[in-house]
Amino acid sequence: MKSKIFIDSNIWIYAFLECEKERAKQQHILSLLENLPPVSAVFVSVQVINEFHWILSRKYGVDDTAIKAKVTKGIAAVANIAPLDFKVYQDAYRIRGKYNVSFWDSLIVASALDNGCTVLYSEDMQHGLMIDSKLKVINPFLDA
Repeated sequence: MKSKIFIDSNIWIYAFLECEKERAKQQHILSLLENLPPVSAVFVSVQVINEFHWILSRKYGVDDTAIKAKVTKGIAAVANIAPLDFKVYQDAYRIRGKYNVSFWDSLIVASALDNGCTVLYSEDMQHGLMIDSKLKVINPFLDA
């Protein structure tokens, strides 16, 4: 049975960011991605793609065409892209209230749960947090 892993936008940003200041984090993330068990299924949501694009564009000044290439030839080549729907929104509302996570993070968590993921790699949420006894949040920089 495949393990399902959800990867948040901040992790992808480190993987694709060409910035000397973040080189150590990039190497750590690339190693993590390269060493995922071969039976892993990787998931992201459309929200992750949107955040990835926005941050690379606005914060780091990466050209739209270059970002699109990183999405289509990078993220989409290795990850299942999950849509967001009203069910995910409703689940996110419940998660936000129960686990005290931000609105945007609750959408990430709800999408991960909706896709049957058991691990969520994110630098933004509480490391080790278990959501609904099904999904574990892992900050890959603290799990080394």
